[in-house]
Amino acid sequence: MLSDSLFIWRSCALNYLLWSQVGETRSLNPFFFTSADALAWMAKRGSEAIALRFPESSQTLTFSDWHAYSLRLAGGLMSLGLRPGDHLALLAENRVEWPVVQGAAALMGAVLVPLNTHYRRHDLKFVLEQSRARAIVLSPRFRCNEYLAHVDALRASLPSLEFVVLFDEKAPGCSSYSELLESAPPDRLPEVKPGDVASLQYTSGTTGFPKGALLTHEGMLKNAWGTASRLGLKPTDRWTSIIPLFHCAGCIMNLLGCLQTGACYVGVSHFDPELMFQIIEGERCTVLTGVPTSYLAMLEHPERGRHDLSSLRTGTCGGADTDAEILRRCAESFPIPNVVQVYGQTESSTLIACPRFDDPKRFETAGEPLEGYAVRITDVASGKVLSAGETGQIEARGAMVMRGYFDDEKATAETITEDGWLKTGDLGYLDPDGRLVIAGGRLRDLIIRGGENIYPVEIENLLRTHPCVSEVAVFGVKDRYYGEVVAAAVKLREPLEASALAEHCATAIAKFKVPAKWYSVDDFPMTSSGKVRKVALRELAEQGRLEVLKRDIQSS
Repeated sequence: MLSDSLFIWRSCALNYLLWSQVGETRSLNPFFFTSADALAWMAKRGSEAIALRFPESSQTLTFSDWHAYSLRLAGGLMSLGLRPGDHLALLAENRVEWPVVQGAAALMGAVLVPLNTHYRRHDLKFVLEQSRARAIVLSPRFRCNEYLAHVDALRASLPSLEFVVLFDEKAPGCSSYSELLESAPPDRLPEVKPGDVASLQYTSGTTGFPKGALLTHEGMLKNAWGTASRLGLKPTDRWTSIIPLFHCAGCIMNLLGCLQTGACYVGVSHFDPELMFQIIEGERCTVLTGVPTSYLAMLEHPERGRHDLSSLRTGTCGGADTDAEILRRCAESFPIPNVVQVYGQTESSTLIACPRFDDPKRFETAGEPLEGYAVRITDVASGKVLSAGETGQIEARGAMVMRGYFDDEKATAETITEDGWLKTGDLGYLDPDGRLVIAGGRLRDLIIRGGENIYPVEIENLLRTHPCVSEVAVFGVKDRYYGEVVAAAVKLREPLEASALAEHCATAIAKFKVPAKWYSVDDFPMTSSGKVRKVALRELAEQGRLEVLKRDIQSS
């Protein structure tokens, strides 16, 4: 166990007292104007309630601790010369100091630039250069990735980067985080407005270099509050997540959702099914955030039955490949009865749609748009607004949409229409009740075979029903005659011929949709947020670097 029952009981009791103190006031103020306001208010109202818990390192912060440390760090960073509007990069694994840096940035009016922990020197140079970060706070290393060595090698080529602040160690040319934390709080904090940019959040970058989405305090807080409300979050909840904090779902949905409701965020350094089981059981977590691959890995792990996961009541699963049947199995088998499918992206300040935790259609739909969002479906070619039930591109409009991409007017104009509609690049439709259904995956993943539009998700969901298939990704590969044909990469539980899988598909879908090429994989190339990189699969297939499953089924 990672903690004893007395600690958990005390934590829940303190957070319950917070709920009894703030419930009436919060109902009058459904969301805060800035993250700094939220942190100051919660520190005052629930000073001893547990805000942050990182069981692997046995570190715990109350709301009062979180606020106090963030204030002192803000004072230290301002003493270096940082000012409101400066870009402050953060490169670190999930650790208790991460939210402290986020809080300090909000208090001093800086723009937080969370960096992907998988970045190597080439990616890191691009993002630090493109973001024009004036300072970076970082861990010396995480696993085998030497962050400090990368930054040291790059500093001479990054004229904007003036300050490097280091966790854990001291190094030449770097300020010490622990020493900055001894600074006095600022005499005066700058005025930070709801519409000010709070975060420069880089996309996953599945194709080419990532783009930096400019997100505001108002948009981030509204989004987190809307999601927490749909999940019925209370201060007695303990929310854990497989999502890295550098991802919008981590630092916005998880952290700001907990901050605004008084719930406790339970941090995990990395995803491992057995580690998650231990933390959920030991910490009595009630809410879980994951992606389809993580839920499937936990569902099929042989050790799951040895752990008591009954404290879970709800959770979120996001991704274009979310399978309703997997969510049903998780709901029954973990159990996590009120798990919901959600939909969003970085450019939308995290989520666009989320069902209520008790929505009867929470497995097969992503629910209604969050309050403050308008959603429409448009024809990919003409831009015409489509009726309920018709599949097209999902578009969203509201205060939670990003301001644009930093220093990239062309990409911004291609993504946000003149009247404010965010073109998500995802395919779906609205059901008659206004719930969003993700159908077809990414627009760029659409396969056009001889003029026929083929949506990979339909084929993936069908293949997952075969007992030998553990996981699958469907994508298009070039073909001289048809332009593209359907290919499928499968991870099998036991050996199987391609012809058996083709026959399984042929009984349920049109012949032109049946994959013409089949590949066997042990692991899929993934983004940092747990999504399959289909572009990488396509490249590997076209380079002949994927293992062919038995033999190709010939195109017809």
